[in-house]
Amino acid sequence: MIHELRNPLIGIDAAARVLARDLGAHPAGRRAALVAEEARHLLDLLESVTDAEAAASGRLRSVLRSVDLAAVVRAAVEGAHLSEHEVRVRGVEGPVPVRADARRLRQVLGNLLANAGQYSPAGSPIDVTLSVDGRTRRATVEVRDRGPGIPAAQRRRLFRKFTRLTTADGTRGSGLGLYISKAIAEDHKGEVSYRPARGGGSAFSLRIPLRTRAAAARSR
Repeated sequence: MIHELRNPLIGIDAAARVLARDLGAHPAGRRAALVAEEARHLLDLLESVTDAEAAASGRLRSVLRSVDLAAVVRAAVEGAHLSEHEVRVRGVEGPVPVRADARRLRQVLGNLLANAGQYSPAGSPIDVTLSVDGRTRRATVEVRDRGPGIPAAQRRRLFRKFTRLTTADGTRGSGLGLYISKAIAEDHKGEVSYRPARGGGSAFSLRIPLRTRAAAARSR
């Protein structure tokens, strides 16, 4: 069923984008751009449902290769389109070798960055920090926003399927992003976690193992 829906949506998205480009500022061009945006939203939703089904059945698999986590973080930030926020990135100056699926890690970080952008005021900073713990041989990417935070009563449900928070009024999403992110992290023998940020806001972290001896080399 999902495949039967995906192909027509891809065609609608492509055609609407061409119309929007050709018609420019004409009202019909703006309507075509909205059609393309809706088609892309539905395609993203289908992708999330597919990943969630794979995660629930244990079929979500990552293709692990030698990857520079710092480069993955930079790519995720560049692709996040957070023009309304000041994104401050730290710790990505040198390579951080991990064994991972770069596409899947970008998916996790993209979700954390999108949430930070949605649930925090325009103009507020978003901090992205990459750090390495040589003792535990793990790398951590933390994404911190200045939004309203997550009420204590809702934190237990954060990583469950179809969880939408009361702080998410007016925002769109499937309620699957954190659930899928958790599954991807676990497939990397890692984890995704949440903590309330000091001074307000939320801080989500992706933590995965370093490659052998990478921690020692990084900490010198």
